[in-house]
Amino acid sequence: MASEFTVGQDVKRWHGYTVFFGGILLFQLLNLAVTKIGNPKSVRSDIDPWRWRNLFISWIHAAIVGTWDILCLVLYPEFMNDLIAYNNFFIYLMIPFSTAYFVYDSIDMIVNKMILKNWELSLHHIAVISMFWYNFHARICIGYNVLALMAEINSFFLHTRKLLQMCQVGFDTRLYKGVSYINLISFLLCRMTSVSRIFYGMYDEGHRVPSFYFVILTMSMVIMAVINIILFWRLCQTDLLRTQDKVLKDKTITVNGNNNSNHLKVD
Repeated sequence: MASEFTVGQDVKRWHGYTVFFGGILLFQLLNLAVTKIGNPKSVRSDIDPWRWRNLFISWIHAAIVGTWDILCLVLYPEFMNDLIAYNNFFIYLMIPFSTAYFVYDSIDMIVNKMILKNWELSLHHIAVISMFWYNFHARICIGYNVLALMAEINSFFLHTRKLLQMCQVGFDTRLYKGVSYINLISFLLCRMTSVSRIFYGMYDEGHRVPSFYFVILTMSMVIMAVINIILFWRLCQTDLLRTQDKVLKDKTITVNGNNNSNHLKVD
């Protein structure tokens, strides 16, 4: 496969590395600040402080990059015309910033000995970092990274859902139900759609990238697709199936009499 990369003339590599290292420092400072503040009083007492801190910083990253990604889609829709070659400062700098977060989070898991316990997340980070770093270093395929980071739009709701659980917000509350449904819908729209478009791009434009890059990209995308399918199934089990089970239980009428209990399910 011959390379046909065209690099954005105004975007310099050092810009990307400045944001990359600055991003790692920023997330480390956030880590120190959240550690200093500690868990909110509403958080369950059995929640590990590291778990809360890690998820909260992930939520902040999702809020920033999710908003950034939406702005990219709205302000620069022309990037879809060439997902490999298109580049500008606003879109480009989002990639090293997000890469910085994933590097920071990987280091945080290593330091806190969570890298093996959270092996699925570790595998996800390896796949993301390998592709994102190469792309912002080479200044190519930035458009595909914008599509990939649509996942952070969903991650905002995914992490909000988990934070609500930690804060003991009931599954039956309107707030939790609303977030869980938006999470499932955005999962399909932002994760599944973007992954599908990237796979199509690999088929349609694979000849435009070097062979080694295509092989690494294929492995990374397979990992991402499998992780997304597993995650979506778990979410459906937790939120959709739990709701259905509760509805069935609510339709169960308990009849008491003569020290006997008869349970009648109403269809």
